[in-house]
Amino acid sequence: MSEPLGFADGRMYMAKDEVTEVYVNPANRVHRGFFYLDDETVINSLSAVEAGKIDEVVQKVNSLSEGGIGGSAGISTVKLEGGKKTTSELEQELVRKRTRFSVFEIWYQNLVGQKAIGSFNGWGSDAIDKVEPGDTVELKCTLEVAPLTTLLRAFLWFAEQAKTQGNIFSVKGDALKELKEAERNIRMLLGDSAESETVILAKPEGEPGPVVGMACQSEWIIGDYGRLGGIYRVVAQVDRVIQPAEEYPTLRLIKGSAPTPLEMTTMKDAVAHFSDSGSAFGMELSANDATIVGPGIWLTPIAIFR
Repeated sequence: MSEPLGFADGRMYMAKDEVTEVYVNPANRVHRGFFYLDDETVINSLSAVEAGKIDEVVQKVNSLSEGGIGGSAGISTVKLEGGKKTTSELEQELVRKRTRFSVFEIWYQNLVGQKAIGSFNGWGSDAIDKVEPGDTVELKCTLEVAPLTTLLRAFLWFAEQAKTQGNIFSVKGDALKELKEAERNIRMLLGDSAESETVILAKPEGEPGPVVGMACQSEWIIGDYGRLGGIYRVVAQVDRVIQPAEEYPTLRLIKGSAPTPLEMTTMKDAVAHFSDSGSAFGMELSANDATIVGPGIWLTPIAIFR
């Protein structure tokens, strides 16, 4: 092989015009680093179209569960002390993880093979012109927790610290009363979603275009929201196509029914009261952050990975 002459523009230049790439991309991505995976939806969907595949996975799971996987996984059969999980619990947890990832791969490849996933070549003003509710789509995008959700969660965390005396956040007297009242109002706004879901906004790769939002359920999160950096792939079902100038609330006051103008007005008025709190946390927040203004799509996420 010729001796390298030097590096330029990310390439190693060789004698006799030979060029060797400094980095060679992998031909296939076998490993997927999941941030979110709703395997219940995946299993139900796959069962409807490929029941035999599900039976195959279940059989493997039963075999692992009955035979134990301690030896193959290098897990001791001795119980862990100090109230920690037993080996049996660890085995079940490992089986669950193996199963959910395997089922997703079968489901995903099945949809790809049937051309049942809508994809986007870039992004732009006309990106969602042909998108319909119910479509399963895949996006390559950056993700961020919605500013309103971030602020309200941050305030609730602060309130818990401030109510406990003896730390740097502690408050007393009238300040404590006002804090507790604000906390009650926020918990009323968030309802069950205070702990169960988080609104995430996606910015697809490409030109500026329609907004993309989704509510991620906490039970399907793998890891934590601190990992939301860089590019992810999102596989999701389109729940709603938000028309131009139409508004859709990022947080719902009345769940189980279609959003109404009254609900959105109430949310905007409530959020306006927290604008000062946003400044205290270094976040600019306005009443407009209570809704998404179309054009856009609201998704039900199934998997988020890279």
